Parts: sequence; C-alpha cells; structure tokens
Amino acid sequence: MLYPYSNNDYTARTHDSYLKSAREAVKKSKGHKEVAVNGIKGLSYLFEIFRYPDQIIYDYMHLVCLCHIPSLISRWCSCLNKLSILDIDKKLQRLRTPHNIKVVFLESIKVASLWKAKNSRLFVLYVGVPIMVNHLPTLLFSHFIIYSLAIKLLHAPQSKEDILLGERLLDYYCRTASKVYDSSIEIFSLHAHLHLGHQVRLHGGLAHTSAFSFESAIRYIKKNAHGSTNVASQIAYWNNLRCTTQMKKFNLVTNSLMDVSEENGNI
Repeated sequence: MLYPYSNNDYTARTHDSYLKSAREAVKKSKGHKEVAVNGIKGLSYLFEIFRYPDQIIYDYMHLVCLCHIPSLISRWCSCLNKLSILDIDKKLQRLRTPHNIKVVFLESIKVASLWKAKNSRLFVLYVGVPIMVNHLPTLLFSHFIIYSLAIKLLHAPQSKEDILLGERLLDYYCRTASKVYDSSIEIFSLHAHLHLGHQVRLHGGLAHTSAFSFESAIRYIKKNAHGSTNVASQIAYWNNLRCTTQMKKFNLVTNSLMDVSEENGNI
C-alpha cells in the first residue's frame, strides 16, 4: 500500500477519533467479515491504557535502522557497479571505531537487509556520508545527506531549533523521495518519518525512546529460558522466583555496633 506525499492530510488524529473509528468498525463487522474503518479494526483494551496517537511511539531502531536504511541501500546497489560495491564493503570492514562502539560489518551492502540494527545506526549517523560520497550519483547522495542530518538532529536534539530543523528536513526528504527514486518508495515506513518531529517534542530524542536499550537486555533475559517450549512462561516464572527470594541489602547504623575487642578486655 502506498502513501503518496501529495495525499497527506495534516489534520492531526485524536484519541476520540480513534475511538469513533473503532466503534464504527465493530458495528460494521457484526456477523460479517472484520471491517477496518480508517485503518482501525475494532476496540481494544489498550484504548483504556494509552492515549492514541500521542502515546504510541515509532521505534526508530525498526523504522530507520532495520527498515528504511536497508531499503535505501538496496536501491543504491542497482546503480552501483561491482568495483564501487567492493570498495564500499572494504571501507566498512576496515572501520576503526571507539572502544564503546563494537560494530563489525560482516555482510556486504548488497545484503544490507541482513545487517544488525547497530550497523545501520552507525551507517546513518556517522559513516554513511563519508563512505558514499565518491560512489553515489550527486542526486542520490545529496538526498541521503538530508536524511542523515535529519536523523542525527532528532537522535539527540540539543534545542527546539534542532527538532524544528530535523522535522523540516524530513518533510523535504519525504516530499522529494518519489522524484529522486520512484513512487514505490512511498510506503508507510517512509510516511511514518513525518511524525518523528512531533514525537521527539513529546517524548525526547530518538536515542532515548528506541528499542536499542531493550535489545541490550535480551541476552540476560534469555538465560531464564531453556529450550524452545513456553519461553515466555519460563522467563516470567524465573523472574518472579528471583524477585520473591532476593535478599534485601541493608546497612546497620554505626553507633549501634558493638566493639567486640573492648567487650573482651572488660571480662
């Protein structure tokens, strides 16, 4: 399904409008096949927990790093020759990053869809622009610079001006994407970028609201599961057990302690 930029309706959806569409979908679906109204298929208990759409966050780890960047690189590969691809791969493999950034590029850009999220994050925020400068056509490269700068500004904005500039750059990027590539690029993952500026204003930089922090804890959580059966139940069981048996640490007040050596001397 395509989301042409020219068809964008800038009227913000509200929680009440979501509920109205959900109730209408329920009425139309009674006794019949499930019907979606404005993209909503019915009521959910989540409507009582979250306020839509303001409290529903686009995860930039999936939206940018695992979706748009691999898709973008795949389009580039169609216009790059073998020597260029080989040179880009070598530069990525020879990268020397700071000790706190452990990222190794094992796969070629031809299979960027196999990259881990941290590889795409490093690419879009830091190394993509200097590595691609001598390989991409001017139009594609300049378009990518706009995207890279926008994501970098929204990643950890230092001011309201950073957010506004990042938002405007993304708007321009999305508006011109179909002209730089073709209309097939205007899918939901591109359209969703238009909401990132508003999201950052409400919830903070993309760096602080992404799934990267949860990914770091997966290895620890997986230790609670053995085998491939009822994994979620295993994790929940061992987590509950640990919480109920965990010893609480406490500190004794210094003046309440007995000086054993002094007591022994008085015997």
